[in-house]
Amino acid sequence: MDQFEQKVRYMGRWQVISRSPLVVADSAHNEGGLKYVFEKIKSLPHRQLHIVTGMVNDKKTELVMHLYPKTASYYFAKARIPRGKPAELLKEEAAKEGLLGKAYTSTKKALAAALKRANKEDIILITGSIFTVAEVLPEPPIQTNN
Repeated sequence: MDQFEQKVRYMGRWQVISRSPLVVADSAHNEGGLKYVFEKIKSLPHRQLHIVTGMVNDKKTELVMHLYPKTASYYFAKARIPRGKPAELLKEEAAKEGLLGKAYTSTKKALAAALKRANKEDIILITGSIFTVAEVLPEPPIQTNN
């Protein structure tokens, strides 16, 4: 964990959901954010990278898909919002960049498939959209001053 991560925590930014396998949710969706996330993943020991990803309709996938690792296993999902890009369309757009995987009707189904295929030495990353990541985050505890 770098100094920034030690001082500031945002839900959905490099949020570890599980450790075996390592499951990380990160709402990176632009070039800068995705470069950072993929560099961080490269520095971690792992056997296989599984990426659950979803985007919004107005996102130009060609601006970021070239950053995604070609060796990862992909699980394309549509976020449960009207702006969610259909998973099949995202899968087709990703295939143009050599990114291969399956399309799922929901982020939770895509994550379940990744968890089923992954072993404990793998990494599962959920990314591509704040909306995609929000669907798999645990509910935050409610804090009161009572």
